[in-house]
Amino acid sequence: MSNMKVLSQSALSDFIGKIAASAKEVQENIHVAAWNALDHTRVHGDYSNALKLLNALPNGTRVKSLAYWFTKMSSGKFRPLQNGKTKVYECEKLGADRTDADFLMDQAEVTNFADLTSEKDPAPLTLDKFIKGLKRTAENDGVFEGTDIPKVAPEARALALQIVQFVTQKQVA
Repeated sequence: MSNMKVLSQSALSDFIGKIAASAKEVQENIHVAAWNALDHTRVHGDYSNALKLLNALPNGTRVKSLAYWFTKMSSGKFRPLQNGKTKVYECEKLGADRTDADFLMDQAEVTNFADLTSEKDPAPLTLDKFIKGLKRTAENDGVFEGTDIPKVAPEARALALQIVQFVTQKQVA
């Protein structure tokens, strides 16, 4: 037996209205908190509250959009990234060469994180996109900044190249 509360159509309509009002308020509050966290990061180099905000938001919120907003509004000087294992947002370091001009505070004030990017509809991976990705992997001989560590392991690049050659031959035939 379900513990879910059953609502009449009228009660459901009122309930949805309450959700709409509270969701708008929450989004506005997130924007105020984000702007202030960005400004504190600009002034003091301390981004702990920005990370706290990112990690406090529920899954249904566009958290990745907010992380992107921080990156964009700091001209890339503050890049919060979600740890793939722990799912916690972290930042390795703040750009040491940052200046006040790097922080686009006026733009950040009028640009809500939810409006900066649009949510994408689910779309299947097409064969063309798959091949394009393989080609990009096969050609990626870059290294991580300040290291000699390859972004793509040589054996992965070699296999990607073999697959691209195989697929290209099949398409010609």
